[in-house]
Amino acid sequence: MDAFRLGEGVTVTTGPLQGIYGVIVFYDQQQKRYLVRFTGQQQLYFSPEEIILWSKK
Repeated sequence: MDAFRLGEGVTVTTGPLQGIYGVIVFYDQQQKRYLVRFTGQQQLYFSPEEIILWSKK
């Protein structure tokens, strides 16, 4: 888990959630994917290449 830390604010770079603020809540070491929570109930897994830090948006 080198690219991002738990609790960091991020956004995805493509798709319908592009530009929406999300938070890293989990890292799956086997699949090397981050679980990003966008709202209280909406969360999805993304690879490191699909997300960027919110501050670098």
